[in-house]
Formats: sequence, structure tokens, C-alpha cells
Amino acid sequence: MTYTKTETRKSANLSLCTAALRIALLSVVMVAASASVLAQCAASFNAMATAANSIRGQLQAGQSSLQKDSVVGTNSAVNTSIVGLWHIRFVVGDQQIQEAYQIWNTGGTEVHNPNVDPRQGNVCLGSWKEAAPQTFQLTHRVWLYDPNGNFQGIGHLTETLTLGDRGTTHSGSFTLDLYDGSDNFVVNLATGTVVGERISPD
Repeated sequence: MTYTKTETRKSANLSLCTAALRIALLSVVMVAASASVLAQCAASFNAMATAANSIRGQLQAGQSSLQKDSVVGTNSAVNTSIVGLWHIRFVVGDQQIQEAYQIWNTGGTEVHNPNVDPRQGNVCLGSWKEAAPQTFQLTHRVWLYDPNGNFQGIGHLTETLTLGDRGTTHSGSFTLDLYDGSDNFVVNLATGTVVGERISPD
């Protein structure tokens, strides 16, 4: 049996349409599944822990290159307040594991918007205090659940930061820890450097 060029072309187009439909349906299923995996700030916490774990064995002694680029705190800062909008980066060794926009509010609250898929939840809330002149401590608490809705523990993210470059940058350290439901320490997931640049409204 022989086919004309027109029939062959129609058959090829049908095959392409069928393949495209299968890809589209698979994409919809994957998006729906991923959207139900994590909620709220847990996506940010898990993304940081996963990235830190992947490079844990590659760490070398010394400061990271990103940390070297930051300016250490100074007593000559013009803006001595942490209040405002910041672009921050979390670094383990020489590798950035996450970035975020962060708003420090008067009154001691903070909002953290990490660069993760917003369908999984990407807004975190924290509390801060000034521990010393131009040095600030921040803490987050995150409820952690697996994809089936089973409680996994409580994430603790803490930061200690010092203003630098006349108040336009900050640098310091962070830790990412897992606690159980009774608030008992389980394991440290990441320890590293956090650096930030103030975003000016001007």
C-alpha cells in the first residue's frame, strides 16, 4: 500500500500533535503535584538545606569570595538602622545557596521573600533585635511537613549581622537547624555567611 505526499504529511502532523498533547498533560500533572509539596516558608527552608547539603563535602578553609566582597561593619555608618529593604545572599563555602529580598520593620518584625517557586510558598516571617550598636540578631521559625502532610519538625533560621559601608551593606553569619515538635535540637543543616545590600528608594 502506497501513501501520497499529502497523506504522509497529515500522518506526521497527527503524530506531532499527539506528542505535544502528551507533553502538555504531563506538564499540568507535574505542576499540580509540585504545588502541593510544600507550603509557606518551608519551601525556602528546604531549598537552603538541600543546597547546603550538596556542597557540604566541598567546603574549604577560609572566607568565601562573596564574603570578601562585602564590607565589614564600621562605626562610621551614616545609616545605623537595619530598618528598610535589603537584597541578601546566603553563602556556604564559596557557593551561594539562596538569595532573597528582606524587609526589616520598626518594632522588631521582618519579612523574607526568598527566590523560590511562589507556588510552594515563599514568604517567611521573623523577629529581630539590636544586639549591639549596628549589630542585629534575627530569628525565623518554620513548620515543616512532608508532601503527605506529616509533621517533620520545626526549622530554626538565625542570623547575626553587622552594618558596613556607612550603612548600605551588612554581613554576618547564619545557621539553619532542625528541631522536633517539643523544640528539642535535632541537627544542624547549614552554617554559613549572609551578606546584604540595602535597596534605596532613590
